[in-house]
Amino acid sequence: MPPDVETFEERLWRLRRAQVRRVLGQSWQGIPASRPHLALLRASLTTGAPAARRCLLASPLLGGWLQDVLFWREALERSSRLLARTASKSDRNRLFDLMSRTEFLAETVPTGRLAADFPRRVRRRARAVLRARLADIPRILWPHLPPRGSGNIEFSLTENLDEGCPDGRARLGMTPATLIGKSRNHRRLLRCRIKGGVLVIPGRAELRLHETIPGTSMLLAHRLVSRGRSLSVGTPVPGLAQRVARALSLVGRAWPEGREEILRRTWLLVPLVEPGTVSYSHLARPGISYINVFRGTLLDLADDLLHETAHHRLHAWQEVAAFARDDTEQRYFSPWRQGLRPLNGILHGTFTFLDRAELLLRASGAQLPPGRRTRLRAEARRELGRCSRSLLDLAAARKEGFLTPAGRALLRAMERHRDSLSAGRLSRRAHFSIF
Repeated sequence: MPPDVETFEERLWRLRRAQVRRVLGQSWQGIPASRPHLALLRASLTTGAPAARRCLLASPLLGGWLQDVLFWREALERSSRLLARTASKSDRNRLFDLMSRTEFLAETVPTGRLAADFPRRVRRRARAVLRARLADIPRILWPHLPPRGSGNIEFSLTENLDEGCPDGRARLGMTPATLIGKSRNHRRLLRCRIKGGVLVIPGRAELRLHETIPGTSMLLAHRLVSRGRSLSVGTPVPGLAQRVARALSLVGRAWPEGREEILRRTWLLVPLVEPGTVSYSHLARPGISYINVFRGTLLDLADDLLHETAHHRLHAWQEVAAFARDDTEQRYFSPWRQGLRPLNGILHGTFTFLDRAELLLRASGAQLPPGRRTRLRAEARRELGRCSRSLLDLAAARKEGFLTPAGRALLRAMERHRDSLSAGRLSRRAHFSIF
């Protein structure tokens, strides 16, 4: 069975502590200025109240940071072994596999073939990413630091694409508190003082509150603009906060527990300007939803918010329990992508689109014109049909032994959800109590 709340939290804390030990136990000699940042991480988890330390370990922002750092540490170590000619035969293939999961594949393999300079390119990129991630740790840790601390702390005022934060700013953790440089020609590092737990900001910067969705603590980022192969942080989207609030209200009227789940698992919404993209999220960016808000109706926006929240729920579960065997290379047809996808993608697709089917069914029960209700119910039936097709493939994967115990438990839960919706029975609150 899926882990309950207590079991999940305990497993997550154990995982995070092990990840922190791995980060702190490694050599960082090749990364300049790493010592003070690592000392700050160590102090955050060895001083202060136990409840504060547990809160930090459960932080999605720290969780994503740890995943990033460990990923790029592996890339650095494998590329260094290849350059030192001490690598095993699997190092080169594994390194290519790692780069293929990032936006740096074209940079590290510019000709499309593994050249002799591939390890050197990877090592250079890994060092650059690790320097940037270490410079980012003070603003992640600031809300969790012991309340009576003193000393200096430096914040990096650089563009953060992952969080839709423009250059010259640093958002403090998952709070709306944001440090902003007053000058366009600001220095990238802002040195502040901590006196008795109070942050003393120099005159060249100021503290402002970031925009949130009315009635919630969810933060709303600046738009993320895609141009060809490049991304940049643009301006805020006028009126979007109010529109998102209306979309949440729509979910709340149709499915109150669904709205609660969105607010529980989504802490940041990043608006996308990317034609052809609907929405997405990442395992290494827990609680951040990237949504193309410039398309569709209010119901579409509500659906996108719930859809990415379902991904966040599965990503959180995947942190403590894999769904599929690592050596599974079988591909399955995705009725949503109209192409072949790995097993994990089919699990995620089926899980998230079952929630879409339920949202449509619930919305169709509202006071709507008869034609509108009919269209919503017809689309819900089509969605259930697509989910049923994928559930057959997942049942075959289970028979082949490709699913782990957690994957089999997830499949049983999805089969029950599909059967209930097909019979006209809507979910109860327990639907969201996977952990």
